[in-house]
Amino acid sequence: MGEKLRRVSSVAAGLCATAVAAALSVSTGALVPAATAAPVKPAATAQRLPEATPGHFRVASFNVLGASHTPAGGKRAVGTTRIVWANQLLNRHGVDVAGLQEFQASQYMKFMEITQGAWAAYPGLQLKTIDSENSIIWRTAKFDLVNASTVNIPYFDGSPRAMPVVLLRDKASGMLTYFTNFHNPADTAQHHNQGHWRSIATDIEIKLQNQLMRTGVPHIMTGDMNDRSAYFCAVSAKSYTAAARPGTYRSHGLRGPCHADKPRAVDWILGAQRMTYSNYVEDRSHLVDITTDHPVIVSSVDVTPQMLPNGWLADAPARLVPRVSWHRP
Repeated sequence: MGEKLRRVSSVAAGLCATAVAAALSVSTGALVPAATAAPVKPAATAQRLPEATPGHFRVASFNVLGASHTPAGGKRAVGTTRIVWANQLLNRHGVDVAGLQEFQASQYMKFMEITQGAWAAYPGLQLKTIDSENSIIWRTAKFDLVNASTVNIPYFDGSPRAMPVVLLRDKASGMLTYFTNFHNPADTAQHHNQGHWRSIATDIEIKLQNQLMRTGVPHIMTGDMNDRSAYFCAVSAKSYTAAARPGTYRSHGLRGPCHADKPRAVDWILGAQRMTYSNYVEDRSHLVDITTDHPVIVSSVDVTPQMLPNGWLADAPARLVPRVSWHRP
């Protein structure tokens, strides 16, 4: 199959299934302060791995197109067929860890069957069945799960939806990395005018990235944000977050001009500025076209102990409790 890949490179600026506790609510929903996360030890006293070596991984953001969108007899193959092709795409790009959206239960079960333990997922089917749709998956030969939690954002019409927060440790380098994954609500024929809810979701995502930044541990955010340049410009104005996509940056700090470079995709890989992003791909090949209705977004990430030394803490941080989450009764 002919590849139509856009390849460019740039250097840019964990099993525990516990729902986030809500402290207050109003009838239309509320941003809810959650319990305070355990602080990271001060740098002067934290114990780090004696032999800290640089970390490297390949990460993807991949909306796999939910099985409910392609019933039997339609123009597209059914979800359990397409997830086999999705696995081929993950292998093609050498992906170690991915944020998946629309990863519905039948697709999850088929994926785990065909990969035979090569991948693990969170939340998968550990929480509500619907929560499998937004899962983080990782190669078990590459990473160990340290801990995992969720944060709620408003989805269609403000309905709370749990999104994963996973802390993994690279088996080779010992490096810790937080991974978060999101799917913000789109405007659809059934759900109109979702911009208000996307804005609230974006604010929660920004606050979470800032909370992760304060840990000093490498962190990555993937997602189908259903927004292009506006999303990156909003996030980069309120958090020190870099885009893996080259040509997309904010100059002169948080208040400088936003350079989003007119992205075609609403899918993003973002993360700490003090990491190196390279070999960025937006795959729109034929295999992608028959698998999903989104490009597959992939980037390499490299981190040294000098960049983010807390990534090599011997004692990992406790399970992260997001400071802000979304709740509606």
